[in-house]
Amino acid sequence: MSLFPNHKRKREEEEKNDQDRPCKIRRTTNLPDDCLNLIFKYLKTRDDRNSFGLTCRDWHRIHDNNHESLWYRNNYESVHKYEPAGKYPKISPESLAIITCKLLIRFQHLKILCLGRLPRITDVDTLKSQSFGSNVQKLYLDNRTDYSPRYSDIQLSLIFSWFPRLKCVSLGSSDITDKGLETLVKCCPSLKTVDLKKCCSITDSGLSCLLQNCRELRSLNISCCSSITGIGFLGCAHTLTRLAACECKLTLEVIKAIVNGGELEYLYLETVPSELAKVDKGCIINTEAVLTISKGCPLLKHLFLSNCEDVELEGYEAIGMNCKELEKLYVMGCQRLCDMGLQAICDGCNKLIELYIDINKNSCSSSIIEHFDGKKPEVILWS
Repeated sequence: MSLFPNHKRKREEEEKNDQDRPCKIRRTTNLPDDCLNLIFKYLKTRDDRNSFGLTCRDWHRIHDNNHESLWYRNNYESVHKYEPAGKYPKISPESLAIITCKLLIRFQHLKILCLGRLPRITDVDTLKSQSFGSNVQKLYLDNRTDYSPRYSDIQLSLIFSWFPRLKCVSLGSSDITDKGLETLVKCCPSLKTVDLKKCCSITDSGLSCLLQNCRELRSLNISCCSSITGIGFLGCAHTLTRLAACECKLTLEVIKAIVNGGELEYLYLETVPSELAKVDKGCIINTEAVLTISKGCPLLKHLFLSNCEDVELEGYEAIGMNCKELEKLYVMGCQRLCDMGLQAICDGCNKLIELYIDINKNSCSSSIIEHFDGKKPEVILWS
């Protein structure tokens, strides 16, 4: 007879209960991390992945290591008309910064990070979080609402220093200046995608610095940057395949510099409709400009020319003749697009998938529209 019957009975009960405890059973298997990582990657739903991390401490570590994106949503104030102010618990900006800092330290292997709606991050917070950013490749610091932070160049410099492997950065509507952009290219020389939409403090000097120092840059958005004229492209060898420069005041000389590399596949040059333009229409895209673009961009797949009212027949004929890879064409509000121009596009652009056209703001007849639709029924006509 056992001297400790109670202990024996207790042990037998624990062994029996272990059958209903998957956590303990799995922990005793001592699966290596590579097996656990493989299991985690096969989980499809968010609930399954979150449940995986609740199994035990080791599985929780695997969950954190595989967490690749963090999209921070600041709900201490309602910023959406459909969200009542009292729907979410209110957290002070100071507490939110501390919580965010802890999250960034917890997830050491993030590749995508959105901080666009955080309160201001202090210098102390940035110093505490420096260790987490070595793997981040995409960073979003857009300022899309009145509640979003207005990061200074000093704060941006501290943030950029976290991400030596950064490939993509989005700074739309931020207060970044040429000085901040200079710091960005020094900290992150391997940038491939930069979004500066509505960054009104950026000038051609900052643009030139970006193009000269980021030799792997492929995609650039400078739309609505009122201080950029485009001369920053002059004398700069670039490898851009995608450029958005809507409402920028680009001259023909600048356009020639932009298409000089011949590698552009996506070009967005929308202008302001004449009835909405208060002073001028910004980007001057006329027939000569389109001739330059069509001849200089043989790989072009998307061309956005909406509201470019100065493009005449010769320009559309050049698109049909030279843009053999074109898949999407936007000509909404192009008043001088006529039957012969649309016919040239129909005959020449054999890979066209979508044509965005406003029937009420051009010179095309209904018969040519019907002819186009009949000859290219697979092309989606948006009117």
